[in-house]
Amino acid sequence: MKFRKAAFLGVALGVIALGVQAQEEGGGRRGGAARPVTSEKFHSQYIRIGNQAEGLLYEPTGAAKRIALVFSHPDRNTFNQPLGREMSARGYRVLMVNYRGDASSPEANPEEYLPSISAGIAFLRSLPGTQRVVLVGHSGGGHLASLYDNVAEHGPSACQGAEKIYPCPAEGLANLAKPDGVILMDSTLGAFHQMSAVDPAVGTPARNAALDMFTAANGYDAEAKKATYSAAFAKRFYAAQAARNAKIVADAVARLHAIEQGTSDYSDDEPLVIRGMGVRASGARLYQPDTSFAAHTKGMHLLLKADGSDVEAIVTSVRPPQGDRVGKALGSLDLMTQDTTVKRFLAASAIRTSPDYAITADDILGVDWRSSYNSTPANAEGVNVPALVLTMSCHYLVVPGEIIFDHLASRDKSYASVEGATHGFAPCRPEYGDTTKRTFDFVDNWLSKEGRF
Repeated sequence: MKFRKAAFLGVALGVIALGVQAQEEGGGRRGGAARPVTSEKFHSQYIRIGNQAEGLLYEPTGAAKRIALVFSHPDRNTFNQPLGREMSARGYRVLMVNYRGDASSPEANPEEYLPSISAGIAFLRSLPGTQRVVLVGHSGGGHLASLYDNVAEHGPSACQGAEKIYPCPAEGLANLAKPDGVILMDSTLGAFHQMSAVDPAVGTPARNAALDMFTAANGYDAEAKKATYSAAFAKRFYAAQAARNAKIVADAVARLHAIEQGTSDYSDDEPLVIRGMGVRASGARLYQPDTSFAAHTKGMHLLLKADGSDVEAIVTSVRPPQGDRVGKALGSLDLMTQDTTVKRFLAASAIRTSPDYAITADDILGVDWRSSYNSTPANAEGVNVPALVLTMSCHYLVVPGEIIFDHLASRDKSYASVEGATHGFAPCRPEYGDTTKRTFDFVDNWLSKEGRF
């Protein structure tokens, strides 16, 4: 593989030094090879960020705008995500950051990603012509971005405190580079996203039929791959889900105390396997097969319509029913089991819920958002810079997006939704047109508003 020399930048960020080297062909260790791309509108180059992170820098072919973007996602190869190509084609420098961490530990706690994002922001600010740097998160990168900005603005104490089930370690989190703005694109809610995947029907040895969302008796239609759950079943299900979540969290806290007191078989952490707790987008979520849950926003927001008009409206999710593969994989290690550790679970997925917990058509009730430092709404309360929440209406995050928006402390904050766009920005039906273009055109317009940056 051939290399060409690039300017070397040393940025003092605690113990981090940022070394930059461009190469003609770059690849990531996870997610397959990621080659720099060249088009008529942009080109890219591989950037090495210290010993534990790497980036792909997208730059426009012509003069770059004064605003640059940095993008990251937990435990994911970001290099081929659409943001880099789309926004560099619109004149922005975009740095896609991959945190690699310790090779012996493929997973990381949320706070471990923050120093590499800080180094990425510092690198972008070193480039001639860059005056502002905006942090962008998509999906699970949304809770990462909100956590980052909260800690960057307020210091490590922002993710600590007596209200936290598991306060974040402070090491390496002081003096993070502050972004000038935050964009959350179809963001999840952080720890709650995993809590909402807990299956209350899990039993030993048999499943509890009264709580099983995947049976016809409770409203699930396996042939049609959708469901219609009664109010009575939903109430019963959510109460049991909250109770099981409380037990899972309490058991994990008890094991943490055993580790700390030296009564565990392990000195630093413990393996933790949680049956019936879905992985990422999988899980026992009523709102996936039954679209009457998390169906629409409470308030009026900007809807970017397929006909090119922008209207103020109640944003209604137009998603089709989802989650049918979960019903076929109950008990599986792959989709329906959290194979993690005590500390990793407490850091990333533990959040408190009360007995009145429920997901309604336009809200999520009974969640103590501040109990987790990996909670997007709680971290949004510490975000004071200009912020954009942009949801995709052909997905189930329009209501979570509104919750995040309502928690933002920013005086300059915006909520908008792209009509008919899926979580990956493409249209879910042809009549919704070019939703990808509409998404990134809006981001460009938002960034370019006079006086914002």
